Amino acid sequence: MREKVIRWTMIMGLVSGLLWVGGLVFAMQDYFTGAAVVQPPPAPIEQPAAAIPVLAPVAVKEGTFRVLALGDSLTKGTGDPERKGYVGHAVADMKAKSGKEIVLENLGIDGQTSTQLAAYLGQAPVQAQVKAADIILVSIGGNDLFRGGQAMGDLSENRIKETEDAYLPQLDGILQQLREHNPTARIFIIGLYNPFSELKDSATTNKVVRDWNYKSSEIAGKYTLTVLVPTFDLFQLKVQDYLAKDLFHPNAAGYRLIGDRLASLITW
Repeated sequence: MREKVIRWTMIMGLVSGLLWVGGLVFAMQDYFTGAAVVQPPPAPIEQPAAAIPVLAPVAVKEGTFRVLALGDSLTKGTGDPERKGYVGHAVADMKAKSGKEIVLENLGIDGQTSTQLAAYLGQAPVQAQVKAADIILVSIGGNDLFRGGQAMGDLSENRIKETEDAYLPQLDGILQQLREHNPTARIFIIGLYNPFSELKDSATTNKVVRDWNYKSSEIAGKYTLTVLVPTFDLFQLKVQDYLAKDLFHPNAAGYRLIGDRLASLITW
């Protein structure tokens, strides 16, 4: 019995040795011939779906007044517990003053930049909404300038100029697209406020936002029936009273200020 165990152990040792030598020869062959060891591709990382509104076909009803809201988180109402935002307040005012049935299509997307909005307007369903609108509301530019607050860490003239030089042509292109698909709708662009006006470097950030709004209004002035709605002054003296918990988006009171300002510019 002992001899069988010894014999079996020797056989297994010999097999293991041959396998090791064979593996070494195979590896050395790959090394000297330059053959690459092919690794299996990593599993793809699933990306979350973009929060893009799903659009239904446009059905224009006789006697209704259509409002299209485009742009970033301000249009969506982020920061307002009821998510009414400036759009909800303005539309409520429109209904009260006009006595008409108001049809609202709110296509606001959190985090949207001017580049993304310009691309969004290239989609046929969005263009159909633009064509059907009587009033178009646009909030854009805050994510280009502030980048979630990160950009305010670099207030150098070169950085601000680079950002403006990238944004202003995009705004111009957005308005061109809107006018191409709808020559008669009234367009209201929501100007920027400064959520950092009570922090360090407030004099600099205030100037940056004022200049941004001025240059944006110059672009808007090139197009008929297009108005930039000022909001800077609404937040300037009591900004903390009108900001949500994130200290960036408006709260319900802040959105009401913007909505009331916008509604005051809409005539019937």
